[in-house]
Parts: sequence; C-alpha cells; structure tokens
Amino acid sequence: MPSTKTCMTCHSKIWTNAAMLEPVRESWRSGVPIAWQRVHNTPDYVYFNHSIHVNKGIGCSSCHGQVDRMPLMRKVASLQMEWCVDCHRAPERHLRPASEIFNMGWTPPEDQISHGRELIKEFGIPVGRLTDCYVCHR
Repeated sequence: MPSTKTCMTCHSKIWTNAAMLEPVRESWRSGVPIAWQRVHNTPDYVYFNHSIHVNKGIGCSSCHGQVDRMPLMRKVASLQMEWCVDCHRAPERHLRPASEIFNMGWTPPEDQISHGRELIKEFGIPVGRLTDCYVCHR
C-alpha cells in the first residue's frame, strides 16, 4: 500500500484544502497510517511493475485516467488481461515522450502511430516479446 508520503507528493500541490483529503493530511502530520481501500488489485499470479511502464513511455493517465480531476480515485480501466494484452500487442498507440509521462492533459499527435514507432526504438521496447506469457505470469 502507498505511504502518506506518496500521496503528499501530489496533494501538497493539488486538492490542498479538500475536506475529503483531511485524513491524508492528518496521517502526514501524525504519522499514523491510513487504512486503504484498493482501487486496483491484480491477482497474485500477475507480475506488474509500474516503473517499467513509466520508463518505457506509458503515462499515468493511460491506465488511471486524469487523476488530477478526480477528487476521489476511481477505476478507469479494467486492467484485465485482454486490456493489457491489447496495449502489449500495439504499444505504439499508447506511448508518449518521457517528458509527458506525468502530464495528465497530454493528447497524442495526429501521427501517433509513426511517432509511437519512433518511441519504441528510443525506449528500446522489445515488441516481439511483450505478449510472451512470462512477461506478466512469473
């Protein structure tokens, strides 16, 4: 589960006075952890690593939606196997420049497919291996 420090990375800048976030601010002040309600829960047999996705051009909003506009987190994508595999089959549709990973308002350019193919090369993404079972099932 995330620590309050993780939450305060953003919430020290956004939604700073929102009443619903008072428990987060109180946890930060007191050091008493929050009892979290999970939004996404992948099965134990699924391996998932946020950093590899972020480091290879997948923006936060691609999976989580525009969290900067959500006073309360909600599930935007199913994160079921079919949803993930669709992206792994054609990552060029979803990649963005490293400078845009955390930009919640980023929109793909009209030539996203060709741009995405360039990013595949730039990030060194092993496209032919992304749909091997062991990528997610270890």
